[in-house]
Amino acid sequence: MRAETSLYISMTDETNLLSAVSPQPFSLDGAEWPTAEHYVLAMQFEDPALMAEIRSSLDPQQARKLAKRHKRKIRSDWESVRRVYVTRAVYTRCLSHPESAQALLETGDKRIIESSLYDYYWGCGRDGRGLNTYGEVLMDVREKLRSVAAVSAV
Repeated sequence: MRAETSLYISMTDETNLLSAVSPQPFSLDGAEWPTAEHYVLAMQFEDPALMAEIRSSLDPQQARKLAKRHKRKIRSDWESVRRVYVTRAVYTRCLSHPESAQALLETGDKRIIESSLYDYYWGCGRDGRGLNTYGEVLMDVREKLRSVAAVSAV
């Protein structure tokens, strides 16, 4: 029997501990964030008032709508820094919520794929040729958690 080599997840599945919208609050950059999605959406902007409004949105969907309404104000370097912000959010969330870190570590060596049909940057896209950046971030954080655990064990 062959083990599955890939794990498909959705960034928008609130019940999955690896999802960006999983309700696992964490502190980062001097503020408390309800989800990784709230943090990443707010980091698209430089206006502190808009960032605070996104952070205080009731849920990730409301935060997303608010960010879309202000898309003309997205910082000019967003394309080059967005992966860094997602990585920071996921890693910090894992440090704040051991069950999230454990869920990520339990994926073993599986390739994690964000199964969005429409997103070719964060997900795999309809034809599977997307960049799968969210899946790559999860695998990077998994490696970081493993190396930190290995150093602590010594």
